[in-house]
Amino acid sequence: MRLIVTNGDAAVERMRAAGIDGEILPWRDVLHDGPVTDEEQLERLSQLRAAFIAKEFGVPHEEVALSFAERDSTIRRHAEFDRIELWLEHDLYDQLQLIQVLHFLAEEKRIDGVYLVQADDYLGVQSEGQIRKLAEMAAPVTIEQFELACHAWRAFTSSDPTVLVAFAAHDIAALPYLKPALLRLLAEFPDPIRGLSLTEERVLQRLEEGPTRRGELFKAVVAQEDASFMGDASFFRRVDGLTFVPEPLVEGVEVPYTLIREPEKDTGYKAFADAILRLTPAGRRVLAGRLDHAMTNDVDRWIGGTRLRPALLLRYDRNAGELIAPR
Repeated sequence: MRLIVTNGDAAVERMRAAGIDGEILPWRDVLHDGPVTDEEQLERLSQLRAAFIAKEFGVPHEEVALSFAERDSTIRRHAEFDRIELWLEHDLYDQLQLIQVLHFLAEEKRIDGVYLVQADDYLGVQSEGQIRKLAEMAAPVTIEQFELACHAWRAFTSSDPTVLVAFAAHDIAALPYLKPALLRLLAEFPDPIRGLSLTEERVLQRLEEGPTRRGELFKAVVAQEDASFMGDASFFRRVDGLTFVPEPLVEGVEVPYTLIREPEKDTGYKAFADAILRLTPAGRRVLAGRLDHAMTNDVDRWIGGTRLRPALLLRYDRNAGELIAPR
């Protein structure tokens, strides 16, 4: 029997269409958003993640919790499968899933019969022929790759972000897409001067050019990524973080994203995406370096196991690759 672990439902559909055999398990978690702490048990972390996703993305808690429980139950059955394949892409979303699954399997002492299919493009848009070629490229996961993934997972989930910064600075070529993914993650820490993450900076820079529809803003910002990893829900949460704060940097958002339910079915989503957003005077001051967003607006968010909050607003210098203590 073969188990295939992949990133989400679009990839599952492409594999099925290409005639790939086996049980296919979509992992689905947006690990780059919210707390990912060093829980010893997969199921305990899943409970934490389900609560976060339900609260922040407006999805019924029962739905998320059941999905994760079914996923965890399947991967727990790993001994039933002669072969486990991890089909994951090059972007941050997938690379975090990769190190989580490899860490779990290593902890379970399941290191034999595990294969990796790495794609440098998005599985959900691959043709059936491309999917079949990828299947032929499956390579056994080496001990070095298992060890590297375990170190990466522990660094990502640590409450001490210096561990992650130090890890990302090392040679981790055995998992070739991991280093750029982790460096992109570190860029979501506030910068030293303006207190903006890289995503927030790009949002404000695009709005500085003029008012923009929310959906078009999402496309413009995501297009700047070397490896796109963020869905619209994650993006709109970040825009909310620039809007529903004491000193708004963006205006034109009437309700937070969590109030827009099932966007693919909800006719209200179109109006939500078509809303025109503008840069506020405060937003212009932040871009000019005359106002610190993180300090002014009491930023409180998680990056892996690290909680950024007013009492501990660590900064990250993207050019130097260094964390900077709060001022």
